[in-house]
Amino acid sequence: MKRTLAMILAVVFVLLLVSCGKSNAPTPSGSAAPTAAATKAPDSTQAPGPTETNAAAEEPTSSLPFAVDERGIATEPYEYPLPLTTSDEVLTYWFTIYVPQYITEEGGFGDTALPVEAQARTGVHVEYIAIPPASRQENFSVLLAADDFCDMMCNAVTYYPGTALQMVEDEYFVNIYDYREFMPNYFYETTYRNPDDKSTHEAVFYYEDFVPAAYVLNIKQGESIGGWCFRQDWLDKVGMHAEDIVTWDDLYDSLTAVKSAVDTCEFPMWIPQTLETKSFWQFTAFDTITYIPADNATIVYLKDGEVQLACTTEADKALMEKMYEFYSAGLINPDWTGWALAGDFTDHSYGNEVAYQYWGATALADVKKSTDDPNNNWVPVQKPLLYEGQVLHAGTSSSRAGSGCCSFAAKNTNLELAMKWIDYRYAPNGWELYTYGPEGVVCYIDDNGVRRNTDWALNHPDGFALTWLVFIYAVDAFCDPGLITTENKLLNPNGQIAIDAIDSWTYWLKDNYDGAGAYPLGARLDTEQSELVSQYRTDIVTYIAENFSGFLDGSKSFSEWDSYVATLEQLNLQAIKDIYQEAYNTYLENNP
Repeated sequence: MKRTLAMILAVVFVLLLVSCGKSNAPTPSGSAAPTAAATKAPDSTQAPGPTETNAAAEEPTSSLPFAVDERGIATEPYEYPLPLTTSDEVLTYWFTIYVPQYITEEGGFGDTALPVEAQARTGVHVEYIAIPPASRQENFSVLLAADDFCDMMCNAVTYYPGTALQMVEDEYFVNIYDYREFMPNYFYETTYRNPDDKSTHEAVFYYEDFVPAAYVLNIKQGESIGGWCFRQDWLDKVGMHAEDIVTWDDLYDSLTAVKSAVDTCEFPMWIPQTLETKSFWQFTAFDTITYIPADNATIVYLKDGEVQLACTTEADKALMEKMYEFYSAGLINPDWTGWALAGDFTDHSYGNEVAYQYWGATALADVKKSTDDPNNNWVPVQKPLLYEGQVLHAGTSSSRAGSGCCSFAAKNTNLELAMKWIDYRYAPNGWELYTYGPEGVVCYIDDNGVRRNTDWALNHPDGFALTWLVFIYAVDAFCDPGLITTENKLLNPNGQIAIDAIDSWTYWLKDNYDGAGAYPLGARLDTEQSELVSQYRTDIVTYIAENFSGFLDGSKSFSEWDSYVATLEQLNLQAIKDIYQEAYNTYLENNP
């Protein structure tokens, strides 16, 4: 895709030209956070986890203040001398805030505790351009058409109308790998922190010499931080326990029993319009990932080494037949297509209408105190199996990399400073600030050296939830780059609820999921392949989104399944599968 063509495509989205010098984020009034004026740098001089590396690497002589391998990648963490600059130059940072009502300071996000403390430490002046979540794609297209990107653009790899490779080839963004000396800690974290962590390396390195973004990284490897839960207090009423829900038949029986026993729970099972929650696939016992698209995403996975596309296979049909059985028995809420995310119906969960749904682990503590019934007891349950002892194959990798990320505009006037400012989030003397927030705001260290959540965060005067306060006063994992940990929301008595859930999901997967169906992160499409997929994908995704859900609620008969698949074939379904298969085969050749 040529640069001029990309601009022409983007300009069709232009409604209002929004400059990088102005923020659209609302700043309603409310209770301000505790001051961070007394915040001091953490005593720790080491990044989280072990700092040793088991990877043998030649370390050539370098003028850099840290050791590097033969590629120039840092083999050790680097602690920055502060401040990073004494200049008054202002960098621009384009991002979003998912809970703008939590910004109670008059000046907006830039006046909250985290950016204030970050500037005090680093000396870097940053203008934060907060775009409402629903407007991000439109605003990105406006900036693309005007060739006016901010210095740092969060989630640019998601909103660019092409591949991550193309956004660099089109000269809008830079290849961070070419400037790896400016981000030693990020490259250390993704290469040498855990040398055997192939999934994270592949998530970050598009190719071995190409890195399009700085991604948010979980400090811990292999954690399952979200999953499905059941109201155990309601199961108690019918003499059942969540641990005994193993198969689909067990799930059906438990939902039926609770429906009969609890007056407020007319429809015990609530699902979002996508059926599955991305990356937390629950209903994979049929050897499929059945994600009903709500965007232009293409969900691919493997079965016996062959590429499959979500919502197109006989396995998807089998799952939908099972879901229709649940739906026709009155177990699934009939308004399920009206909820984009599980979080959209939390008011119904709090109102004692829901027995079985997806929860993020860190939200469980908030659920405990927010639900009308104080005796509510949500507990984790595992993925329903076709039979006891079944090992699941379809699913995702265990990469530490999350969805939050930042790319650097090619027109950035001080690329070195911008990259070092982001890299400070991964540095030994910076990660704690961005992971836990400034001391005394949402977290503090007590007299015994133990981190705890503050009373202000646990009992916010405006009733704000701790989970979302952390996303304001520390790194927001959905948007920002940096190091994260679920622990920052769990440093309180109710935190054990989430810790137990994480342990339950994580350890169960280790015994019951082999990852054989996960499409490798490193099996990426090249530019030509991506352009071909883009030609076909929109029509296929649209057709699936408009038709597939009908099989679950009975508005489409299963006698129409063959016709449904035939239409997909006419829309070049096989061509998309062949392209991904070609990329996968190439990946296998390069990674024997």
